[in-house]
Amino acid sequence: MSGQAAAPGLFADARTALEFFDLAVRFKKIKGWVHAADGYLLYRLARDDAGKGAIVEIGSWMGLSTAWLAAGSKAAGREPVHAVDVFDGGAMLQDQAVVKEEGTTYHHFVEHLEAEGLFDHVRPIVAESAAAARAWNGGAIRLLFIDGDHRYEAVKQDFELWSPHVAPGGWVVFDDATEHYPGVVRFTNELLADGAHWQHQQRTASTETFRKIA
Repeated sequence: MSGQAAAPGLFADARTALEFFDLAVRFKKIKGWVHAADGYLLYRLARDDAGKGAIVEIGSWMGLSTAWLAAGSKAAGREPVHAVDVFDGGAMLQDQAVVKEEGTTYHHFVEHLEAEGLFDHVRPIVAESAAAARAWNGGAIRLLFIDGDHRYEAVKQDFELWSPHVAPGGWVVFDDATEHYPGVVRFTNELLADGAHWQHQQRTASTETFRKIA
């Protein structure tokens, strides 16, 4: 048997892979469109980022992204997640069967998070994003996840209304920055040009992540 030491980080990498796999399996039953890799990014930002402030998500649907965020923050004993959604499908999801049949996804949102033991770490805000932003009194935001209406004007409005609350060093993550949603791509491409205020960090599966410089 070789006496050679394991490569640095090998066991830490294995633990990370196992953590990711366990969480992906745990949340698989929650209906949504957040890629597991993007969910894990949200989990790690919520848990491990050293910044101070609130966590806010725009667009919750049935609670998949909310679960990733709340699980990360709760694991570290940190702040709850403020989940902003009208829960009626909004402009994008009116054709979904659950909306046509039940009129709302809120009860599914609550049921999923309660089943995961996470609803106590979530503060739902049942409102349009713009109205919630104008009424926001939760102080600085350290992590903002934008996954609402994907049309360009709506993405831009979400960013312009909520980003002033993001603390320097805080994060903004845009979901669905793919060719299927040109409005999101258009806006994130514009934000790439604003290097004086926003630093692009990385692209994951379907997300683009920026950090506020000033």
